[in-house]
Amino acid sequence: MYHTQRMGFITPKLNQVELPEDSYRFRNPKLAYYILTQLDEFEPVPDTTFNLFNNPHNVYNQPYLSLAQDEKYCSKVRAHFIDNPTSMMNQYNIFTEYDKGSLVREKIIKRIGKDMMKNLTHAIPDKVKKTRTTFFSPKINLFYTIYSLHPYQHLGKHYACLYQQYNHIPGQGTLNRKDMVAESIWDYAEKYKTRPHCFNYDKAFPETWSLRNKEQCQEFFDKYFNTQEYQELKKKHRIVFIRKIGFGAHRAEGVQPVNEEEEAQIREMWGNGTKCGTVKKNYLMQRYILNPLLLDGHKFDFRLYMIVASTNPLILYYHDGFLRVSLHKYDVTSNDKSVLLTNTELSKELWKKAAKGEKVYGMNETELRNFQMWNLTRLQDYLLKVGKIKDPNWLDNYLRPEFKKAMVHLLRATSHAFLKRSQVFELFGIDFMLDDNLNLWFIECNSGPVLKGTSEEKERFLTKMLLDQFEIVFGYLKSRLKRIIRYTNQLIREEIEGNPGLEKPELSDIEEKRKVFKEITKNYFEPEFEPSPTNGFVKIIDENLDGTERYAGLISKECL
Repeated sequence: MYHTQRMGFITPKLNQVELPEDSYRFRNPKLAYYILTQLDEFEPVPDTTFNLFNNPHNVYNQPYLSLAQDEKYCSKVRAHFIDNPTSMMNQYNIFTEYDKGSLVREKIIKRIGKDMMKNLTHAIPDKVKKTRTTFFSPKINLFYTIYSLHPYQHLGKHYACLYQQYNHIPGQGTLNRKDMVAESIWDYAEKYKTRPHCFNYDKAFPETWSLRNKEQCQEFFDKYFNTQEYQELKKKHRIVFIRKIGFGAHRAEGVQPVNEEEEAQIREMWGNGTKCGTVKKNYLMQRYILNPLLLDGHKFDFRLYMIVASTNPLILYYHDGFLRVSLHKYDVTSNDKSVLLTNTELSKELWKKAAKGEKVYGMNETELRNFQMWNLTRLQDYLLKVGKIKDPNWLDNYLRPEFKKAMVHLLRATSHAFLKRSQVFELFGIDFMLDDNLNLWFIECNSGPVLKGTSEEKERFLTKMLLDQFEIVFGYLKSRLKRIIRYTNQLIREEIEGNPGLEKPELSDIEEKRKVFKEITKNYFEPEFEPSPTNGFVKIIDENLDGTERYAGLISKECL
């Protein structure tokens, strides 16, 4: 099996398939337009799928990045596809607002296709952002943005038409919000109470309480925070809980180990439990992992990646990632968050010193970056060396399967809220930790993970991963478009060509044909668009399949 932690690869061009003109064109473009107009109906995104801050509603009435709302945009995209089917399938025309000079914009998008709006970034003046003067080209076949467009534009009407792809999933707050994922996993675990061998909350996710939930808040104070057991644990370990902000904080801004100062603030704010149900702050209290696995005395976590490549049906791919090793020696008695947590943002002052040529812990900038980012093979080699593991194939026999099973359970727990549309997908960064007993713990999920090549090794890794992502994404798009062409041509042959006088044909049995159309526009690969053997993503969920095959054999039949 090909694994992307092998960093010596040469990044390939995105695979393109030569499409025979006679197999990938419409028999009659004019008739095809009338047919697809009847089959391809606009469906508004339900308000319930929005997770915009604490407001479940859209903000369609507010301008965003000067982007206009073109009420006929998807009709224009449909017309362009019908007139240019082969170019729509083999030319990658991408809209993005990533910064100029960024890895995504300069080294990925420019490499695989055309940047359709080169001057649009978040750096444009505010007075320009507040206008609605910029129109999307109908030639775009991928919207790849940092921030979500769907709160501001009607998905499937103003952008992200059926003949395009969009890299954000409305409703994914159940996965990437700390508060909602904790609730989703708790509800999921309840289903497995009598089958803990299938999924055990206590061995997968650090126990978490929402302090704005009256019942959970009272349970936390009564059964944990106000007990002698907590005082004894604190004497032994010092940090027993960690406080997190449920939503809207990133890069460790909303994470605080509960030391004496933090504990006093929490007790005061919640009246030592007497104010539960009245304080609306979105705080979570989570058990701190007391026995983290250390690398030469340094704490670390994993950043893994996964693509929800489709929600119609649900299709998930796993990808190897890397370790983020703290630059500081781990010391649980420290009040410095950068010692207790592994988020790289907390060490930015050290990076500034290294960039000026100063030595940090005896290392220059290059050595520091090499120490801070480990690949999975390096971890396995270290654990074998220190005698923590004995199996030379531990990665494939234990760690990767554990990562994959954790991701499968995570999606089974959270995907119920995802908008089910064929044109949406999303790349996520998933954070895990190992404790000293080699138990794997899910920490959090990040949508829109930072994609910066902070070292030469990381840039190669991210470049290959993103190219592999686009191979999968465009493979599903091309497969849909091929089936659309085939079905439309079938209808032209069977219903219209025998009636040459029909200029604007009305399809018979339209509801039945719309059902067929919805089936063929679900995501599954046509053989010629399958990912290449060197693609580093591994499929671990495919709802096109049944039984245990649906989850790549990672979940036994009794656990389904």
